[in-house]
Amino acid sequence: MEIKLFVRLSIIFGILIVFGVPSAFAEVKILERVPTTIEKHNWKQSSVHYDVVEVGEHEYTYWKNFIRQSRTCQISHRIKTIVYYCEEHNHTKVETVVDEVIHSNKHGEH
Repeated sequence: MEIKLFVRLSIIFGILIVFGVPSAFAEVKILERVPTTIEKHNWKQSSVHYDVVEVGEHEYTYWKNFIRQSRTCQISHRIKTIVYYCEEHNHTKVETVVDEVIHSNKHGEH
């Protein structure tokens, strides 16, 4: 009876060593210095890039010759991406904003 218990415990212990314990004692190595928020950066604008992204559509109505008409308007956003670079720390940061909302048809505010 004691031998069976010893064998079972040995098998469980072996499984824990092979699969469970090494991950518990794994080292975490930091390969790169993590910047802090108190560092002073010398940010200079590196580049500006524009993208147009289609975001949806909406229906609108209008009157033509006393007849009510409706159309579909495609909506797009012009996205402005500005890249900044700090030569002192070799860091970059990106700022992205919606520069303009574009409607495919000229119509009232919607």
